[in-house]
Amino acid sequence: MPFDGFICEVTGEHVQAKECFECARSGAPGCPMTAPVIKGILDGLRPDDFGLTVTTLLGCPRKEQLKQEWPYRLRPSESWWAYRGQLMHGIAHDFAREDEHAIAEQRFSIPVSSPNGKTIVVSGQPDLILVDRRHMVDYKTTKSVPRPWLTFTCPETGAIIREGQWAPRGKTIKCPHCENGEHAKNKVKKAGPPRAYKRHRQQVSLYRLLLWENGAEVDTAEIVYQDMAEQIRIPVTLLPIQKAWDLLESLVALHVQDDLPGIIENPDEAWECDWCPVRGKCEELHGGPVGKEMLKNVAEKV
Repeated sequence: MPFDGFICEVTGEHVQAKECFECARSGAPGCPMTAPVIKGILDGLRPDDFGLTVTTLLGCPRKEQLKQEWPYRLRPSESWWAYRGQLMHGIAHDFAREDEHAIAEQRFSIPVSSPNGKTIVVSGQPDLILVDRRHMVDYKTTKSVPRPWLTFTCPETGAIIREGQWAPRGKTIKCPHCENGEHAKNKVKKAGPPRAYKRHRQQVSLYRLLLWENGAEVDTAEIVYQDMAEQIRIPVTLLPIQKAWDLLESLVALHVQDDLPGIIENPDEAWECDWCPVRGKCEELHGGPVGKEMLKNVAEKV
């Protein structure tokens, strides 16, 4: 089903996209949105029959299927992050117009065979390709750039207790790897360079595959994370071509299956439910909450 308009920021009521734009153009009392932003959000929306892209493949397959089957609405403020991400795309495009060795905002596609015997066309649009360097750059706007990667290691066994961006609370950390069972947090902590997020690493690896199959070979890539205060560049180790193919085929299989895919159960991906335009229908069909609330209920029962 097609995009069915916006949810008004002021009244919470359903309004058509044209009404929302005209209201913003006339002043929109009490609303944070302006007409250029509403237009930018609308311009950035892909048609619902656009087809499978690398970006959608790496998202929730249940959401994508429900969006095809049920009308959905968006709140403009919740679409702001996507609009802000488009701004860097325009800058990359202008840069490439003046650099004969650069390609920006060009869409590439390849056919992929699905388990049900169909041929699915998958497309992707890398932000910037530096052809002479065989290098790809992808820009990500974010609330805050990735922090240093923290590793907590048991001093007795050398086993990793925990790793990630965030340190546990308190002065000590519990350890399942030795008899002591607990260590002073600061004595077993080691900080390393920030790491790109898994989904973003997969995304540029799949872009590289698309490029490779279209005769534009890329050997290296980096992700540039930008928040409102700073930006950092993080190099990415790309998947080998065959592993990228394996990943792509597995993702396509999830998205074209006949049955409705299951809900998100990975805690690292549960945030996606908070921004899902078909969450209400998803929970109705599931028979209960999804996302962080579902995981919280499961933890409480355990």
